[in-house]
Amino acid sequence: MSSLVLYGNEFDGHVENGLTPQFFKYRILAEGDSWMDRSAMFHTSLLQKLAPKMDAAGDDVLIINLAHFGDTLRRIGDCADGEFGLWINTDFAWKFDAILLSAGGNDFIDAARDPDAGRGILRNLAGAPLPARGRDCLDPQAVDRLVNGYLAAGFAALYHEVQASRHAGVPIFLNLYDTPVARNAPAFPGGRSWLCEAYVKNGIPPPLWPDLTGAIFGEVQSAIAGWAVGRSGLHCVPTSGALVAADPDAPGSSGDWLNEIHPNASGWEKLAGIWQKAIRNVLP
Repeated sequence: MSSLVLYGNEFDGHVENGLTPQFFKYRILAEGDSWMDRSAMFHTSLLQKLAPKMDAAGDDVLIINLAHFGDTLRRIGDCADGEFGLWINTDFAWKFDAILLSAGGNDFIDAARDPDAGRGILRNLAGAPLPARGRDCLDPQAVDRLVNGYLAAGFAALYHEVQASRHAGVPIFLNLYDTPVARNAPAFPGGRSWLCEAYVKNGIPPPLWPDLTGAIFGEVQSAIAGWAVGRSGLHCVPTSGALVAADPDAPGSSGDWLNEIHPNASGWEKLAGIWQKAIRNVLP
């Protein structure tokens, strides 16, 4: 049987047309942001690249996708008893074999771009002496509040929802992302370039951008790895360093990146191979 990726709202219609989840070797629930959904409208996604790789290994899988472009872990955690909880707690004749989660990246990006200059995780350098390193543009206290005050609580809520359900103990695979290149390359014409916009607003000069972006995504990865400490069944998928970096002057697809923070088809292809191996190493 060929693997199948469905959005949650498509499931009932497929069941009415004969879909039988028990016939698949694995059933997986995916939640999170655009790294679990898609890079842009009508563009491919991690899950669409993952499905054929699972088939090639003889592991046909049904993936139910609850992820939404732009979602944050803070919102997912606040709503863990919503759509996610409904899927986890519905008494189907079958159970999920794994959960895939991509979350945390948008929380950091929002904390850089949305607040007024100097009021998020970035220091406002307008009129201030320039630091020697890009990473010194981060406000460590703001990063700590984000990681320990919001992200830790959001993930705890989601993890508790799973452990309190009939799916307690199911393996949860966590996306570690990869480090993008800050550049003027929005996801769609007329859209926003998230990191580039945040850096310009805070008066951070381009020579500091690469080190600053590396520091931000280092913090993202450290926060996500921290969720697994003291909790069973969590697996961090080692995607960091997998993709070819984009040209900082490119306005569109470059290297393995479709836009500023999302992979393109070649990028998803590489990441899907990593996810397939990680899943196969854990599931029986």
